[in-house]
Amino acid sequence: MEAWMMQPISFSAKDVPMNGQAHSDPLVITLLIEEWGVIRILVDSGSSVEVLFYDTFKRMELSDGILVPSTYRIYGFNGTVTIPKGEVTLRVSDGCGYLDTLTTFCVVDVASPYEAIIGRPWIAGIKGVASAYHQRLRFSTYKGIAEVVGDSQAARQCMLVDIQINEERRAHHRKEKNKAKEARAAEEL
Repeated sequence: MEAWMMQPISFSAKDVPMNGQAHSDPLVITLLIEEWGVIRILVDSGSSVEVLFYDTFKRMELSDGILVPSTYRIYGFNGTVTIPKGEVTLRVSDGCGYLDTLTTFCVVDVASPYEAIIGRPWIAGIKGVASAYHQRLRFSTYKGIAEVVGDSQAARQCMLVDIQINEERRAHHRKEKNKAKEARAAEEL
């Protein structure tokens, strides 16, 4: 390992955003993916895979032809299973010249307020440390410790959209359940 790779990465009270937030927002950052500014990337150290949502993939004007078939399924924390449309390896950078990696994303076609999710493999790959409390992702570079600062406003907007998506999903599920109940009642008559 190079000496610069062994620099300590730390956070202090000075790093805590002082804009009155509750410091419990998810860490949402902006990175360049294939030169596209992807502005709502959830940094999720609990995720074992990097995810690019299909609507973002299409907005980036990428073709389904570059997708490689995926060999696995993604299991959500609530037990839901998502079958990926495929995988794609794309260049990810911070736009400042400190970070430039090739990253394999699992492309999924599900509704999400986020454009992508960066998980444990990517964070470990850049030897980074993410802190939602401090709203920062820090990593070592040959020039010193670099950081990507989170966007608390985007995080809160994503949380609100996520609540709305879940409410719509629940309403649709209730409607389907009621239809099935009515169909059974009509059958019994």
